Amino acid sequence: MQTKKLLVPSLLAIAIASPAMADDLRINGFLSVGASMMDSDKAHIAGADNQGGFKQDTIIGLQVSKQVNDSTSVTGQLVSRGSDDYSTEAAWAFVTYAANDDLDLRMGRLRLPAFYYSDFLEVGYTYNPIRPAEEVYRLPFSSMDGVDLTQRFSSGNIDGAVQVYYGRYQGDFENSGSTYKADFRNLTGISVTSSIGNFGGRLSYNQAELNLQDGTLDGTALEQGILLAGVLANTPSGSSITTPEGTYTGVGDASAAKDFNIKGHTSQFIAAALTYDNGDYSALAEWTAFNHETNLLMDDEAWLVSVAKRMGEFTPHLTYSATKNFYESGNEGKIQKQLPLATEEESITLGLRYDYDSSTALKFEIQHNDEKTFDGADGDSAMLYSVAVDLVF
Repeated sequence: MQTKKLLVPSLLAIAIASPAMADDLRINGFLSVGASMMDSDKAHIAGADNQGGFKQDTIIGLQVSKQVNDSTSVTGQLVSRGSDDYSTEAAWAFVTYAANDDLDLRMGRLRLPAFYYSDFLEVGYTYNPIRPAEEVYRLPFSSMDGVDLTQRFSSGNIDGAVQVYYGRYQGDFENSGSTYKADFRNLTGISVTSSIGNFGGRLSYNQAELNLQDGTLDGTALEQGILLAGVLANTPSGSSITTPEGTYTGVGDASAAKDFNIKGHTSQFIAAALTYDNGDYSALAEWTAFNHETNLLMDDEAWLVSVAKRMGEFTPHLTYSATKNFYESGNEGKIQKQLPLATEEESITLGLRYDYDSSTALKFEIQHNDEKTFDGADGDSAMLYSVAVDLVF
């Protein structure tokens, strides 16, 4: 039995009904233009503030693909994001070799297959929210340079695919308000997707060796955390030390400082998702977790539950999302509690999607965000009001 070709590199092939074509050349595009405003400047939601703005949710992408011969094709995607001051980057640039109808080998710049929305992460038209829940979708990068292998399968009513990859990420890494030059090596992972009837599922495991290039830590939050962790580890237990940032308590355990570094440590990221869609009602539940060897980055879990109801051209939807960091045990945990690391927050988002014309959707959202803790300090709560137009062409 010939299996179905599921989970192609982009849902643009589905979302765009009439792409421009010439001799197997396909040109597709997508655009999201959004505006948002918070009612407070004390919380942190999607990069918004209480002055309002159009940049954070505005993005444009252009994808070009070409079937070179029966077995080989090339794909490129350029993306410009308002959140990056409209700088343009190649989100995709890869060649595909189709060994047969069900087995593909790709090489080049690829999307990291970590989340349910990963393959169409920035194509806002393909999902109901204005933006994926940032508590769950929190990886600091979305593309890598490497190779992947995808095997599709079909058995009875079950269709699915297994994707394995290996690569490297070199680029910006943002943490605690600072930006670093990162070199994440040995990016390795596996993603399994399947569907049966109205139900679907996805499970992924990803890991990488973390490295920050020399010269990027000077005076930044991570370096300050490394230095402070060393001081606390070597200060006698119970003794207080005072710095310009505050007063801290030593733990008297020099060995506790050895893991408060980032270079060469490995991090794992696990994600699982379940979906349901019968054409009228749809639901998504997604869970993710980080496990870091370095104690300078907090282990955490995050999850979301989203439901929607299609009523002709209108689709109201509701999403609950949350994230929580976890301290290590022993003296390492005592040091973590004194560093500005931990975050715990939750959000409730109510939205309405209006498909007022073909390939175009108008979206409205109200989001309440409650920051119980943000970067180790007491957080705040705020309302975020957003509107966006998403289209594909």
